[in-house]
Amino acid sequence: MRGTVPFIIISVFLSIGYYLYNSSLEYGEYSSVLNEYREERNNFLLNSSKSPLRGSSYKLSYYEPNVNFKVVAVISENEIIDTITLATSTGNTERFLDFAKLNFKLGRSKFTLPVYEYLEGENKGDLFFCFLDKTNSLSTYPGGRYIDIEFENAKRIILDFNKSYNPYCVYNPEYSCPIPSKINYIDMEILAGEKLTK
Repeated sequence: MRGTVPFIIISVFLSIGYYLYNSSLEYGEYSSVLNEYREERNNFLLNSSKSPLRGSSYKLSYYEPNVNFKVVAVISENEIIDTITLATSTGNTERFLDFAKLNFKLGRSKFTLPVYEYLEGENKGDLFFCFLDKTNSLSTYPGGRYIDIEFENAKRIILDFNKSYNPYCVYNPEYSCPIPSKINYIDMEILAGEKLTK
C-alpha cells in the first residue's frame, strides 16, 4: 500500500502535465492560425478597392485569441421562413429571410440566435450572422459585430467569436450596415474578435 500511494500521486501529476502540455500546443496552433486569418483580413481592408479602409492608416484592434469563444453550434433550420426587417446605420432598413437558428453554449449558459439570409443586393443568398453583447459601447462597436458563416445541409458548425468583426460603417459612415436587434443579444461579455480602436 505504501508504494501504491506515491505511484498514484505521480500518475496524477503526469496526467495533469500531459493535459497542460497538449492544451498549450493546441492553443499555440490555434493562435497561429487565427493570427494568419487576421493578417489576411487586415491586408484586404487596407489594400482592396472594395474596402472603406483602402489607403488609410487605421489600426485594427483585437482581443487576444481565446479558445473558450470557439464553440460548436447546432443548426436548426426554420420550417416556416419569414421575412424580417433590420434597421441600418444610415436610418434605412434591409430585408432578410429568417433562415435558421444556431444553438450553442458559452461557459455554462445556452444561447439561441438567428441566422438570416440576404434577400437583396450583391450579398443576395449569403447567410448573415450578427450579435450584440455586453462589451458594446465599452470596447466594441455599439451596433454589434458580425461573423461570416456558411453551411449547406449541415447539422453543426464551428462558431468562432474570435473571428467576429466590425461592419464597414465603423470605418466609413456612408456605408449602410444592418443593426442587430434584441433577439441577437448575448447576455455576457464576448471578449473575443475585433474591438474598437480608440
